[in-house]
Amino acid sequence: MIIRLKHVIATLVIIITQTAFAQTKTISGLVTDQAGIPLGGVTVIVSGTTNGTSTDFDGNYTIDNVKATDKLDFTYIGMVAQTITVGAKTTINVTLQEDAQALDEVVIVGYGSKKKSLVTGAISSIDSKDIKSTSGQRVEQ
Repeated sequence: MIIRLKHVIATLVIIITQTAFAQTKTISGLVTDQAGIPLGGVTVIVSGTTNGTSTDFDGNYTIDNVKATDKLDFTYIGMVAQTITVGAKTTINVTLQEDAQALDEVVIVGYGSKKKSLVTGAISSIDSKDIKSTSGQRVEQ
């Protein structure tokens, strides 16, 4: 009888210990903008850690090893960052608000032409004679 009681106590201790250390969970959800359009490339990170992920093209994300006391930070260029406490939730859907002030700071210039006096930064030029004078016939050269 005493041996059986020792086995029961030992089993309970093991179960309680495993339960205490298994407090992490997987969180998933969807990140959209104000119009309900999914946002791909949103950074989702557990505050104060390196545990993080990015949303896929459809705005979905999944992040593992998250505790109930953790906070998730959602950041995206041109949007106001949001921090949400996990709590008992396993699905957290987020709607990010546009940050009009940050949008004024983002400038994207692709292929095009600008007046040289209007461009700030480094400018390099190459002449067609310079390109023709190179002897390389393969990319590796």
